Amino acid sequence: MNSVMREGLNMQKKVSLTNLYFNRFLAIRYTTAFFLFLNLYWAIFLIGSLSFAAILPLFLFILSLFTALEQVKLYRCHSNKLPYAYFFYRVLVVSCIILLITLYSRLYNDFYPFLKNTHDVLNILTVLLIFSLSISFLMLKKLNKIKLDQDKHFKRIQAYEEIIN
Repeated sequence: MNSVMREGLNMQKKVSLTNLYFNRFLAIRYTTAFFLFLNLYWAIFLIGSLSFAAILPLFLFILSLFTALEQVKLYRCHSNKLPYAYFFYRVLVVSCIILLITLYSRLYNDFYPFLKNTHDVLNILTVLLIFSLSISFLMLKKLNKIKLDQDKHFKRIQAYEEIIN
């Protein structure tokens, strides 16, 4: 009975450790999901408007899918290297910058044919793009800290490992 209890305790420690490693990427998972749905809806609106610009949100949607799948794989295989996430957020930064420029150009109607070109709409889109750009920079910073094992969550994991061993 004693060995069974020890085995159960070891299994519980292993599951706890796996969950801690998986939760290390929680902010990245939720942010990726946000951008996944944002780009999906934007692509649907652009396809409905028969705009060639639907290629951009479809591309971003596909990249976010790969990033999401990469996140799912992290539950079984602990890694601090996330190439899809890093690439996705770098592409998102470039896309946001380009989209900020298109807001004030003739390309506005190609990327936002379903929105009126008014001052209020431009302000809302500008805020949304700057917010997206800021979040993308924060995720890149977080990914870099994770890659270097300098994130706070990793330090908590190490402390937990010391306690249970």
